[in-house]
This record gives sequence, C-alpha cells and structure tokens, in this order.
Amino acid sequence: MGKIRVLSDNLVSKIAAGEIVERPASVVKELVENSIDAGSKHIRIELESGGRKLIEVSDDGEGMSRDEALLCLERHATSKIKDINDLFSIKSLGFRGEAIPSIASVSRFKLTTRTTEEIIGSVITGEGGKIMKVEETGCPPGTTVQVRNLFYNTPVRLKFMRKIETELSNVLEIVQREAMSRPEIGFEVLHGGKTLLRLSRKDNIAERLSEIYPNTELHNISAEEEGVRVSGFMSSPLDARSTTQKLFTYINLRAVRDKFLTRIVIDAYGKMLEKRKFPQGALFLEIPAQEVDVNVHPTKNEVRFRNQRLIADLIMASVLKMLRDAPWIKSYHQRVKNSISEYMEGSNSPSNYEPIHRVTRPERGFAEEVRDIHVPMENDNVAVSNEIRPPTHSGHDYRIAQDDSPPESLFGDEGLYSSLRIIGQIKELYIVCASENGMVLIDQHAAHERINYEKLKSAYMNNEGPEVQELLVPQVIEFPPYESSLIERHKGEFETLGLRVEEFGNNSFLIRSVPALLKNVDSAGLLKDVVSEIASTGKEESISEKMDLVIATIACHSSITANFELNLEEMKALLEELDRMEFPHSCPHGRPVAQELSYYDIERMFKRT
Repeated sequence: MGKIRVLSDNLVSKIAAGEIVERPASVVKELVENSIDAGSKHIRIELESGGRKLIEVSDDGEGMSRDEALLCLERHATSKIKDINDLFSIKSLGFRGEAIPSIASVSRFKLTTRTTEEIIGSVITGEGGKIMKVEETGCPPGTTVQVRNLFYNTPVRLKFMRKIETELSNVLEIVQREAMSRPEIGFEVLHGGKTLLRLSRKDNIAERLSEIYPNTELHNISAEEEGVRVSGFMSSPLDARSTTQKLFTYINLRAVRDKFLTRIVIDAYGKMLEKRKFPQGALFLEIPAQEVDVNVHPTKNEVRFRNQRLIADLIMASVLKMLRDAPWIKSYHQRVKNSISEYMEGSNSPSNYEPIHRVTRPERGFAEEVRDIHVPMENDNVAVSNEIRPPTHSGHDYRIAQDDSPPESLFGDEGLYSSLRIIGQIKELYIVCASENGMVLIDQHAAHERINYEKLKSAYMNNEGPEVQELLVPQVIEFPPYESSLIERHKGEFETLGLRVEEFGNNSFLIRSVPALLKNVDSAGLLKDVVSEIASTGKEESISEKMDLVIATIACHSSITANFELNLEEMKALLEELDRMEFPHSCPHGRPVAQELSYYDIERMFKRT
C-alpha cells in the first residue's frame, strides 16, 4: 500500500476548521461578520459557559431561502464573489465560504432563516458537519445560527479551551471591535440570560466611542496621500494600557489584527509611552481594494499592502501630529476654564491667592549652560519623529487632514511653559508655578531629560556629532562576554553620540570620551546602563531602535536630578527651553513633565465649593 493517500472529507473539514475556529470568539467573529454582510440593523449574541455550551447569533438581515441555506453549509460556497477578478476588489467581510461549514463540522449546529419575501422560513439541523434534518418553520426575517457543544468531536482542541471568564472576555472584545466600525448596527451580548453588553445604534463612529471607551478621552487623527486616507481616534500617552486589547485597526471598515499596523502605531508614540504600556484607540485605513490583499489567512486578520512604506508614513504622520499638539492638555485646560467660570459666576466672594516666592542658593551657572546649547528653531532642519531613524527621503509630501495652523498656546501668547509665573521649588525636585487657572507642578528632571533627549536626537538625525568631553584619565570597565559583543557591534553608533569606547582586551573597554552634556557623570555607570538597555530587549533590533534607547539613557544621565536647587533665572531658562521642544509634555520614558491643579480643584480640597 502506498504512503500517500487522499484524506476523507470529514477529516479535511476538521483540519480546515482548526485554522478558522480557534475558540468561541472565533465563531462569534465569523457569524457576526456574516450578519453585517447581510445588512442587519441589530445583532444579538447569546452565550452559555463562555460559549462552550451555546453560541447563538441572531440578526434581522436579508436572510436566505431554503436552497441557499443548504448551499451555505457546503465548503467554498459563497455569495460574496463570483470569479477571480472579484478576489482583487473584495468589499465584503466574508468571501471564502469556509466559516459556516467549518463551524458546523466541530459542533451541533442549527440554522434558522427566512427572507423578507417568503412567508415560511427554513431550519437546518446538523451534527459534526452532517445534515441531520431540514424543516420548514415560522420565524421572523433574518438568520439565527445556534452552535452547541463546540469541539465536542475534537477533544484535543477542547482541552485547550480557557476559563469561562477568559473566553467571555475574548468574545466581548470581538463584538466591540466589530461594533466600533459599524455604529449604524445595534449589538447585544447575553451570557446565562444576563445582558453583558448593549450597544445602541448611532449616527457615526464618534458617537460610539463613549460606549467602547468609557471614561477615556480619545483624540482625532487624520492624514491623506495618493488615494489612501488614515483617520481615527487615539488616546494620549497618559491613557495607555498594559495590553493592545483596546487598540483596534481597520482596513476599509474590516477589523484586522495585523502586526505591522499595530507596530507602526506603537512606534509612533515611541518613548512617550512607559515601558510595557500601549496606546488605545481606533485606526481606520481607507485604501483602494486593489492596493491591499485580504486573502492572506483564513481568519482574515492579516493583510498585505502593495505600498507598505506609504501606509507606515501616513500612520506615523497622523499620530505624531496629534502628539505634538497635545490635545489632551488643551481639552483639560478648557474644561478647567469652564469649571472656574461656572464657579466664579455662582460665588459672591472669589478667593484671592498671593504667591509665596522662595529663591535660595547662589548662582551655579545652570542658566548659562542651558543658553549655550544650540536649540533647533523653526527654520532648522529638525526631524519630528519621536522614534530615532536614519534620515530617509521617500518623496511623499503629506497632507494632514486637520487644521495645519500653529497650535494655540494653552496659557497665552508666550508659550505653554514660558507664560507660567514661577512661585518657587519644593524638595529640590519640583518647580511650582501659577497659571491663570491654578497651580502647575513641573518635574525638573523629566523636563531637563526631555530637552537633552531632543538635542541629542536632533544631532544624530542631522548627522551632527554633539560636543564631546575627552576624559583626562580614560576609565576602564569590564563586561560579560555577551555584553562585550554588543559594545563591539555598536560602538560606532555610540561614537556618533560622543560616547567613544575602545577595546582594552579580555572583555574590558576604555571609555575615552562622553557627550559634553554629561558634566561630572559616572561614565562607567552610563555605559553599563546603555548596554543593559540594549541587552534587555532580548532580541537584535534595528539600529534606529537601539539608538533611541541609548539616547534616552544618555539624556537621563545628563539631566538635573532631585536635590538640585535652582534659582529663579535657572528655572526660567529651563521652562523657556522646554517650550522649544517638539514633545515637551513627557520625558523620553513616558513620565509626564507637568501636572496642573486648578483653582476649582483647590477650592474643592478646602470645601469652598
């Protein structure tokens, strides 16, 4: 007997089902997408035991005739495409004709459906992919698919099912992901007879945001070029999450979980995010159908772009513009202003606070040091990306589909930080300022770290080496073999930042010079931290990603720290310098530079409201 044999249809269907149906959430996704394609206005999902015992998806869509219902249980039977030309301009969510037969092959299946033109509907019952019964029935127009005992005939797959809570969480995520792009459809999810999620029909995507992202402020992004448009709503770096669960991406309203798109969004935030934190929001990409291939994987979560670089640059441009404008601060400022106005209108004796000035310690030369460093101005060639990348010229001239006029100052015409009235310094760490709306606390280390980071970044991006301080006595430092190999591979990049290292034998190195910004720094500690940052990634990343870590670490070492007392002129110089930065609202590691406490908040603290 030969070694090669033709597999039975039953076995083939179970193999195919393994690609599409991974868990209850996969079933819900496929059935909900079919309901959307059917033109439904309301979709109801009912579950038992997290979807293990029952998944029932009902819709009020166009429904199917008896013959169409029987045909949809056949593999590769679909109403979405007709010939090979349709494959290159797919507009529906489903098109492969695999989902329904795959689900039916690993469950006890029941399909009930009726078209609006017919009086009587049809009900088809199956088990393990075999049709057991076909009957007529009275039912409302639309389709209801009932899936019981999922994976009952594939015990290996059944063993990999997670806890009920986990499976339920995955289902809710899928429903919210699909609902975000379809505000005109109402969704309802029930578990054990209790309603877990109810999303009413809305007029537009913006109105659905509050249902999917409660108590979270999202900000508009938009960019357009060569017939491709990026739009959506993204969170501020301060509203990041520990997972990418609430970062939704869409291609022509198709929900996808493409690693390339997710990576680009995260990279756009760069060091404005804390470690292991991810942005949340919804990104919509409108692209001609022939420019994207959605027929990559049976789950249709992955896509391929003809012009991947254009897509990446547009996403980066739209997100970076939002981050530079810092709308989360503007909106907070306006809310505070409105609150104060309302309070003052209802108060007969508004409070009058007098600032207390505290300026101690003689001049230390910090103000002169700040002023001596070149600051990139508007007409300088400054890179705006928050991620360090070697300069490239893609030839694209992007139009940002938002107001391109200069952002209005939050505190006046002088600039966001320059307009603040300095009160003093507390704990030799925080600068206390007064604004027209209340009190602002500024972390002097985070502020100075941001300034030094952008100076070093600008020098690297423009191929301009920073000022270098040669060490009078080179410092010797020894590393483990793996870290020594990292230094050897990247010492050329270190040198572009003023950190010159030479091999000294037996995994030892000489530190010859450091950036001039780092006066009296522990050069051995600096090099250890730099190498540790690179090694901690656990993988060989691109040079640009490594250099971003290096620059952030150097900026941290070169910044003023706690217990460093500043006089009034030094504090002013620091705030003026901060106003010239591209991203002045957070340090390179994602911590906020400033926090505002409004007069309204202060009044509430003292119970004057």
